[in-house]
Amino acid sequence: MNSANSSSDATVVFIWSIPRTCSTALLKCLTFVDDVDAWMEPYQSAHFNDTWYNPEFRKGDPVAERMRADLAKNEGSESMKALRREIQEKLKILPNLIAQKDISYQWIKKQLELPIQGKSFVIVKDHSSAIVDHFHDLPDVPNCRHVLLIRHPRELYVSYKAMIWKRLGLDNLSWESCDVVDNVPFMPVKDLYQIQNRLWKHLEKSSEDKPILLDTFDLCSKPEIILPKLFEKLGIPYKESYLEWEAGDAVLESKLKGSAEMILLETKTNVMERAVRSSQFEPPKQPWGTAARSDLEITPELEEIIDAAMPYYEEMFASRLL
Repeated sequence: MNSANSSSDATVVFIWSIPRTCSTALLKCLTFVDDVDAWMEPYQSAHFNDTWYNPEFRKGDPVAERMRADLAKNEGSESMKALRREIQEKLKILPNLIAQKDISYQWIKKQLELPIQGKSFVIVKDHSSAIVDHFHDLPDVPNCRHVLLIRHPRELYVSYKAMIWKRLGLDNLSWESCDVVDNVPFMPVKDLYQIQNRLWKHLEKSSEDKPILLDTFDLCSKPEIILPKLFEKLGIPYKESYLEWEAGDAVLESKLKGSAEMILLETKTNVMERAVRSSQFEPPKQPWGTAARSDLEITPELEEIIDAAMPYYEEMFASRLL
């Protein structure tokens, strides 16, 4: 991953996330850093082309077919049709936006290896599950750093289920009957922490600079302490002004590179809307290690995957940035 193939001196900083680890808020913060180029989940977009948008993916599987039917119904709504028209118009005028269908793993690798003039850092926020079987598609660049985001499984999985419950239109099911593992065929829900742990250990061996583990409870609880330490580790000059940034989605539309659907559509859903509205890191509402939503109980399928995730989380937590 670290070679002299690229003529760019910019440092590529990967922010590897699992869902609900405040990665979009961190990316938004980093877009305000001087001399930065920023990407929004290009590898996840390629993964979606292989799964979510691929009509052959798990063809005949009742869960996958139901998901396709729900998405098709959603696409037929007047609000979605209007949003699709907006996406097409903005694709014509905003060079940072790329048509979802044009993104592939090989294309991303080539883009990230291109020389970047006038930029000191290239920030790439993405999902670990989208790259863990595609290490060969990481760019060959001379300067590369990796940050891996973690969060206590009890906090994360309740938040994730609540998000999926609404985003995929599963709120016609009761909270208890909605099984977050069975109803999300494009995401390895029960293996998220195992995958993050695997990526961490791979990078420990393959990277010249040790990957940084960042628990987002620490970041959101004390950003004035953790953010300067993160910047120091990455070699990014720190300013206190980076603790606050512009609210709203205008900066994301104009500055982030990536799929137009990811930047213009997903940022308007409950997946990212809170982060998009943000202007700073918000303190956690619940104590560390407790469910992110006190009004939602931890259902049996959540208990099972939380228990399975804990050993992987605890190993990474012990090595996190302090």
